Amino acid sequence: MSTHLVHILKHNSYLSIDRGCLVCKYEDEERRLPLADILAVIIAARGVGFSGEALSSIINNGAVILHCDHSYKPIGKTIGLSNIVHVGTFESQLTFNPKMADNIWQKIITAKIANQAHLLDYLKVEHKLWDYLKTGNNDEGNAARHYWGFYFKQFGRKNPKTRERRGATDPVNSMLNYGYAVIGALLHRSLLAHGLNTSIGVHHKLHFKSDPLLYDAIEPVRPICDFLLLKYRQDNPSDKIEDWVKTAAKNIMFCKIKTIDNKRIKLVNAIDFYASSLANVYRFGNIKSLFIPSILGAYFEGD
Repeated sequence: MSTHLVHILKHNSYLSIDRGCLVCKYEDEERRLPLADILAVIIAARGVGFSGEALSSIINNGAVILHCDHSYKPIGKTIGLSNIVHVGTFESQLTFNPKMADNIWQKIITAKIANQAHLLDYLKVEHKLWDYLKTGNNDEGNAARHYWGFYFKQFGRKNPKTRERRGATDPVNSMLNYGYAVIGALLHRSLLAHGLNTSIGVHHKLHFKSDPLLYDAIEPVRPICDFLLLKYRQDNPSDKIEDWVKTAAKNIMFCKIKTIDNKRIKLVNAIDFYASSLANVYRFGNIKSLFIPSILGAYFEGD
C-alpha cells in the first residue's frame, strides 16, 4: 500500500514525472519519490507548477492532491473518479434502507463521542462524556461543547474560546482545520477506492459542491487529529501553522491504531480499513462489521 504524504512547501516548485517517479524541482534542488509510494500530494506553497503527465499520473495512481492557499488553508482537492467507482456498491447506496443508515449514523456519532472521551481521559480531566453515552442520547452538540471546553484549555492562556471552521483566525483552530483536511483527503481517497460515492451521505444531505459521505465518515476520526495536534504542541510550543504543516504528515504517518483483534496498524491503514468496512456494510447489510478507528491505545512509533 502507498505509504507517503508528500508536502510541497517550497514556492515555485515544479512537479514532473521521470521513470515512474514524481520529481520535485526547486531552483537547483531536486527530490524524487516513486509514484506507487504516494498517498497524497499536499500543495502548501505558492507558484507550484505541474506537467500534464505529473497531474494525470498522480491521479491514475489513486493519490489525492490537496490544494492550500497562501495561509495554508485547504481550499480544494483533485481526485480521480471514473476508474474506481464500484457499480454494485453505488447501487447499494442508492437503495440502502433508511433505518439502517440511521443506525450507521448513531454508531458513527457514538464512536466520535467515545474518541473524545478517550482523549479527555488521556488528559486526566473529569468530564461527563461517558455519562452522555450511557444515557443512549448521543447529543453531538452538547458533547462537543463539553469536549472543546476541556480540550482548548490545554493550549494556555490564549486558548480559543470556541471551535472555528471556515475562516478561522485562531492558530489552534487553523491547525485543526489543516489536520482535518489532510486526514479528510486520505479518507476521501479510500472511500472512492472501495467503490463508495461520496455524494450520497449516511446523515448529511447533498448540497452543491459537497461530499456528504465524507462529512459523515470523518466525524469519529476528527478526535484522532485533535490527539495528533495535542501531542505536537506538547513537544513544540510554537503556534505557527507553518511549523505544524511541516510535521503534520509525519505525525499522521507515525501514528498507530489498534484493530478489533488488538493488532497495531498505521493510522492511514486504519482509515482505509474503516472505508472498506463501510463499503461492506452497504453491500451486505451487516452493521456489526463496521470498523471505526479508536483513539484508545493510539501511539506514535518510537514512543
